[in-house]
Amino acid sequence: MSVAAIDGTLEAANLKRKVRNMSIYDSIVIRRDGGGEERLGKTIVANAVADALQPGTRGRFYTYASIDHKGMHGVRTGDGKAVYDFPQNNEKLMLVVLAVNAIWLVGGILLDGRARYFPLALVLLAVIVYPLYRKTRLESRRQFDADNARALPA
Repeated sequence: MSVAAIDGTLEAANLKRKVRNMSIYDSIVIRRDGGGEERLGKTIVANAVADALQPGTRGRFYTYASIDHKGMHGVRTGDGKAVYDFPQNNEKLMLVVLAVNAIWLVGGILLDGRARYFPLALVLLAVIVYPLYRKTRLESRRQFDADNARALPA
């Protein structure tokens, strides 16, 4: 799990699909201020941030890498606009997986005295993975907030 920032100009953002609360891009290309190019492959972006991703936008682009996907969680444009949002679908899904399978596991034990392996495995998975998703989200928020006073050069 890591976060990073890229200073540059957005050259291309190829939207694959947009759903209720997030957009999925096939690729995003950012021309770095210091030269060079940053190509992001499949990228998950919350819709509030996706709305700010227009080709030609210059600024600082905040990225994250989570367990199973990479994305962008914030943008600060050269004209002072700042947008932050983190897609939390997987984090919330792990809470649902934990709750449903804990009930299934306990219910099985109460009904016939046997622990089922499948819900046990899913409970263990959720207990391990949820904190990792949460850590990435909190780290991204800290990064964006700590960079709050940063002024982009004209």
